Amino acid sequence: MNKYYSLLGLHIDDVKCYFDNEKIEYSINFIEGKKDRDKLIIPRVIKISEKGDSVEITATYFSDSLI
Repeated sequence: MNKYYSLLGLHIDDVKCYFDNEKIEYSINFIEGKKDRDKLIIPRVIKISEKGDSVEITATYFSDSLI
C-alpha cells in the first residue's frame, strides 16, 4: 500500500481525480461521528485498501481549522 501513501490526508476530490486519471476503479466509505457535525465539513482520505483490481477509499470529515 506504500504506492498510495502520498494520497492519505488529501481532499477526497483530489484522490478521486487521481484514480479517475489512472483508470482505477474505486469505492468510497465515509466514517461519520455523532458530535460536531456542523464543524466537520472537509472530507479527507484516511485509508486506502486494495481489493482485487480496485481500491477501497475510507474517508472522514475534518474541520476547516486544520487547513
